[in-house]
Amino acid sequence: MRCMNCGAELTESAYCPNCGCDVSVQKQAIVLSGLYYNQGLEKAQVRDLSGAIDQLRRSLKFNKMNIPARNLLGLVYFEMGEVVAALSEWVISKNIQPEENIAVEYIENLQKDANRLDI
Repeated sequence: MRCMNCGAELTESAYCPNCGCDVSVQKQAIVLSGLYYNQGLEKAQVRDLSGAIDQLRRSLKFNKMNIPARNLLGLVYFEMGEVVAALSEWVISKNIQPEENIAVEYIENLQKDANRLDI
């Protein structure tokens, strides 16, 4: 995890080793994002797609860089037939992390089957 103020790698301390900024709130936000992601994943697994969307959006409010949450949100939207919303989430995900991101594959598959975009 990196400091939001200076970009330095963080340690276990509540303060950035480089700039001295208090990062305890940042760390708590990352933890909450992970918790909401896990709840969203559980809801998606039992096909509670609306509940999954709520939890995944909460996750992204706490950490917009949470790539797994963003990609799963895209999958849930896609499953609900919201192709444009899904594509939007995957494009954002790809722009945040262009390498080693499953969203790139999702986008390519969607572009290969252009008929899905007509839905």
